[in-house]
Amino acid sequence: MNDLPPLHIGLLWHSFLSENLGVGALTVANANLIGAAVEKAGHRPIFHLMGVRGAFDYSHEIAFENDFENVGYKALANPVSNLHRQLKRCDIVFDIGGGDSFSDIYAARRFWLIIGTKIAAQRSKGPLILSPQTIGPFHTGIARHAAVGVMNMASRIFARDEKSLSVLETLGMKGKSALTTDVAFALPFEAAADKQSRDLAKGPIKVGLNISALLYRRDIAASDRIKLTVDYPALVDSLIERVANEPRAELHLVPHVLAAATPYEDDYALAEELKKRVPNAVLPPRFSGPSQAKSYIAGLDLFAGSRMHSTIAAISSGTAVVPLGYSRKFSGLFDSLGYGWNADLTSESNDAVLTRFDAALADLPNLRAQAVAANAEAQRRLGNYTAFLDGAIADLVAGHA
Repeated sequence: MNDLPPLHIGLLWHSFLSENLGVGALTVANANLIGAAVEKAGHRPIFHLMGVRGAFDYSHEIAFENDFENVGYKALANPVSNLHRQLKRCDIVFDIGGGDSFSDIYAARRFWLIIGTKIAAQRSKGPLILSPQTIGPFHTGIARHAAVGVMNMASRIFARDEKSLSVLETLGMKGKSALTTDVAFALPFEAAADKQSRDLAKGPIKVGLNISALLYRRDIAASDRIKLTVDYPALVDSLIERVANEPRAELHLVPHVLAAATPYEDDYALAEELKKRVPNAVLPPRFSGPSQAKSYIAGLDLFAGSRMHSTIAAISSGTAVVPLGYSRKFSGLFDSLGYGWNADLTSESNDAVLTRFDAALADLPNLRAQAVAANAEAQRRLGNYTAFLDGAIADLVAGHA
């Protein structure tokens, strides 16, 4: 029996309650990676998660003891709130910024809450680490100034792509920044037993589409800086039509944000609508957590999606993928892995995206091979982060001895 005291690990902007399974993928994977480092040092980790409370609970996918505290302006403003008490308990805090929220491309209220919580993290007992995430872009001078201020409080900052690393260096953070990749590449999943035996040229094959309700329903979406050059609903219609008319393909509609209370975010309700047009399409049951979603995607032969972590689930499980990117985070991540199939919905036309998708469908064996190679590079880069975790936890333990 281990008699050593546990280490209290803060996971800021993580959640096992989020309707966005991408946030869940980051949370489960990062907790498992950090937990492994803590156990290697001979201690037991207790995780204190702080993020946005949603309607789900997939804490069972985290292999370690954990609890959760909601983050909001009211809790942030009250120095004796549960949020601040939780931070004070932490021996070290890992802030992942929801993966891509350390930027002003979304609503201002979201950005300033991200900034405020980084300041609040100083109330913890130990260092603040910015776990692998997209850094920026910061479009305004005040946003850049605030970002620099809070990054100066961090002990180490991890960029998940070269573009983010370049932003860090431009902002004077070169001495404390490092390059790795998205932690969701480490998210556990179950492989499909029959996948390798399928004939990708002749079929039948399984083709998955993840359609972002946020992009599809732009007329009711919250204000942000996302500007598309494609007609997204028309693009979705064309992709569905192509797959539905492909004799060797079975169409799967794969939601990755399950937000029934927020219509403009709910991929599942949108998928139900689209299935009415294509009754033969397969709509899986609502996933119970990010690993279950990744296991489903792992069973597909080709995947195209606009929720970034649905596309990471694909490429990290050996599934050929055409990312349908709406921000720099897509191109930054996939280009950094040498995977050149990203479709940029902010600069390309519908025809250009469809041409890329057609090329992928026509050459699946080659595309899968490229996905496997990109995943191997991601796993190599992830080693930079796991090596840091081993060292940081060892130093923390030594400091407490």
